Order: sequence, then C-alpha cells, then structure tokens
Amino acid sequence: MFYDFNIPYPKHPNQEDLERLDKIVARIQSIQHGTIAFNVSTSDPFTSKAVEPIKLDQFKRDGMQLLTRVTIDAEDTKKNYQMVLTNVANQSVDILAVRPSTLDVAKHACQNYDVDIISINCAVKRVIPNHAAAQVAITRGVFFEICYAQSFHTKERALFFTNVKRIVEVTRGNNLIFSSEALRALDIRQPADLRMLGLLFGLRRDQIEAAVGHNYQRLLLKAETRKSTLNAAIRVDMNIPDPLSLSHNNNNENKRKRDQQDNLNNNNELSKNKKKGKKNK
Repeated sequence: MFYDFNIPYPKHPNQEDLERLDKIVARIQSIQHGTIAFNVSTSDPFTSKAVEPIKLDQFKRDGMQLLTRVTIDAEDTKKNYQMVLTNVANQSVDILAVRPSTLDVAKHACQNYDVDIISINCAVKRVIPNHAAAQVAITRGVFFEICYAQSFHTKERALFFTNVKRIVEVTRGNNLIFSSEALRALDIRQPADLRMLGLLFGLRRDQIEAAVGHNYQRLLLKAETRKSTLNAAIRVDMNIPDPLSLSHNNNNENKRKRDQQDNLNNNNELSKNKKKGKKNK
C-alpha cells in the first residue's frame, strides 16, 4: 500500500491545476494502490470552509482512497487558530496539520495544538523543536512529517538534510511519516526510494518501515478520534442495590457473625471443661 498525505491542492484551481493533479494521482496509481490526501494550506483560523475547494469525485480511481487535509500555516503563538478538539470543523476534514514558521511556534504546536501532523519546512532555518517539545508531541500522538520533494525545489539541499537529521534526532525516529508535497507527477518517489532516503536520514530499518507504512495507519486512527471527539467524557455505570435486598444481606451477615461468636464461645467452654477435668484427676 502506497501512502502520501500531502498532495498540495490550490485554493482556486483552474483547469491546468486539475490536469496536473490528475497526472499525480495517475502516477501514484501506476506504482501501486494507495491512500493519498489532497492538502489545502491556509494561514486563517481553522474552519470547515478551508476544505471546500477540494473536489474528490473527479480524481477517483480503482484502488485509490482519497482524503482531505487542511494545513494551518501558523506564524504567531498568540493567534487563535482554532486547532482544538471542541472545534466542530474537525468533522469536515480527514487530516489536520500545522506548519510552524518559527521555532517558538513549533514548540507551541508540540504542546498545545490538537492536530494530527506537525509538518516541518526543512528548507528554512530554525523551525525544529527541541527534544523535550518533540517528545511531548509524540506522547500526545502527533506525527512529524518530512516532505521529501522540498529538496527538489530548493537550492539549500544541505540545509534540508541537516534539518531532517535534526528531526530524526529530536524524535528519536518515532512518529515520522514521509510525504511528497509533490507539485508535479515526476516528484513522486516509489517506496523503495523512500527507504533509501530513510537510511540517508539516519533511521533504523524498523523505523523506516514504520515511516513508509504502519505510521500512516496509526495516524488515520488518531485523526478519526479527533474527528469524532468534541468533549471527552467517562461514563460510570453504578449498580445501586435494592434496599430490601440490602436489608436481607445485612441480616444474613449479622446471623453469620452471631453463629461465629457462638461457635467461639462453645469452643472456649469445652477448653475450660477439659482443663478442670485434668485438675480433678
């Protein structure tokens, strides 16, 4: 199964954009059956309107599962982007991600935003959270995304690989996924190529297999939980006994205690009689 959770989708697509996206989907289908997500990016607070531009019907193909995704470009920790579980817009999108533009926003995202993915732009400086913040995000079930096509469209390839290795370091190789962020069909890479990239990034074999397979399934489970949870609640079923039954049980318990006391008294009396018999002899 092939996964790619970041196929950029324009806010106002024209016919040329739709044809380009169709070629990307066709390219993925030619590799193997898969699950992909069309991604709309916005710097506005998260609402259900963010996902409206995406029209999945025109890209449907046999063996392909198409999902919707919204990525919030977060620039200010003080701005309310509405990335919380109580936001009803959660039900309108399959995957919710945040892309922090600064180090402070990245740390804030790790600790506070209720998202499925933290997508790091590895082509820029100072956006990688420290180890402590990254581990908080992992504990909360958030995944970190590495978009490999960024290295195709930047002159700072050395910076890209430095940032990716830093992500691997702070996450210890856990909760990572590879996405393309492909702008054209030629940007798509096969799973075997992604495994080679994983080795270059310093991941272990088991971490590579998770990053190109199992972690996507875990992420979808988390996303489904986010979509279906507005307010977490715990229900406690209390079995309150019938008063008559409780009274009957109390009577039985009292009788049992009286019987135990009578038996103890009888045993004490027998012990005393035996001692008296020995003295008389």
